[in-house]
Amino acid sequence: MSRRNIGYASQKKCRQLMHLMYEYAVKYKIIPAAADITCYIDIDKKVVRYPKKPFITRQLNRVKKLANSDDTLARWAMCVVMMCYSGVRPGEFLAIQKSDVKLKQRYLIVRDSKTEAGENRAVPISRKALPYFQLWMQEKGRTLIVDDKGEQLSYHRFRTRFDNVMTATSCHHTPHECRHTCATLLDNAGANDTAVKRILGHASPGVTKGTYTHKSLHELKKAIDLI
Repeated sequence: MSRRNIGYASQKKCRQLMHLMYEYAVKYKIIPAAADITCYIDIDKKVVRYPKKPFITRQLNRVKKLANSDDTLARWAMCVVMMCYSGVRPGEFLAIQKSDVKLKQRYLIVRDSKTEAGENRAVPISRKALPYFQLWMQEKGRTLIVDDKGEQLSYHRFRTRFDNVMTATSCHHTPHECRHTCATLLDNAGANDTAVKRILGHASPGVTKGTYTHKSLHELKKAIDLI
């Protein structure tokens, strides 16, 4: 894979797959434990070719201006703002069900996540992004973000729309950099560290996964409204 210039992420996934296969074989005595060679598999070192960069204020303002216009890209510019003010991962954002969006209480629930700490977490909805959530809730379909037919978007299809917004606003960012933007804005605003970890879905000692009282939701909303 290395000789064919296949990247670190793919190499890592293949090594993980091989490890699981050998682990299964050892568990069910198909092979002896000594035959597990996965610990000897070397992969290339991780090289960050494209460092993540958050939106700067001028860029985010241009996206907001497009979101508030009559342009056909306005609804997709809204999505960029919604992601920047919520910190959800692109995959989490596209999977949000309308039934999990609580407009009155100003929060949503992320059911499926890349990490265990991110599953079933409550994410506050910023007052600045609330009007956009309200508009998307009026669209047909089960998920919050849909195409013209009310169908859920794949990452690839969403990325095309996202890139069109970037071109229109003279920005050069990826969907995941919206998450970095949220983290940066929260940090710059001096938001409570525990609240930030809960919003972003990071593991935090002393925080019970999936347990949210009215007090903790209040703290999350208080943190997101700082930005």
